[in-house]
Amino acid sequence: MAEDFFGNLSKTLKKTVDTVGKKTDEFVEIQKIRTRQHALEDQIEKNYQDIGQIIYNRYLNGEAFDENLAGICKDITDLEKEIADCREDVANKRGRIVCPACGASVPKDAAFCMRCGAAMPEKEEEPEDAEFVHVEPEEKAEETEAAAPEEEPEEEPEKEAEVPEEE
Repeated sequence: MAEDFFGNLSKTLKKTVDTVGKKTDEFVEIQKIRTRQHALEDQIEKNYQDIGQIIYNRYLNGEAFDENLAGICKDITDLEKEIADCREDVANKRGRIVCPACGASVPKDAAFCMRCGAAMPEKEEEPEDAEFVHVEPEEKAEETEAAAPEEEPEEEPEKEAEVPEEE
């Protein structure tokens, strides 16, 4: 009786191992097929993006498109400007500037971009001795000129007397 039990157990285990092995092989094959399917779908998405990029570049180069495509391309341009503004705002908050070539955040005192190597635009520095000059509005300027006798008023060229035209 013990032999029958172990014999049946052995047969059952063998069938189970064979079934599990077949299921595992089937699962692995299905996963390979799914992986291939996803890679193909990703390639299609990339191709769609490439088509869109080509059309957008043509739009930027001034080619005419139908109203729908031109509207989408204009939206992309507007969004890119908004993204650039956001990057610049973040860089400013961090005390940095944005590289005009690649868009990377660069220290304000950098001469070149650490990412792409492009020369950074030179800052226009204000002189430390700069004086504040207040410009008077036109109405008050006349009063100021009258109150400051030290300055010689500029001579205005003499106007020729107007001669009435004969009819």
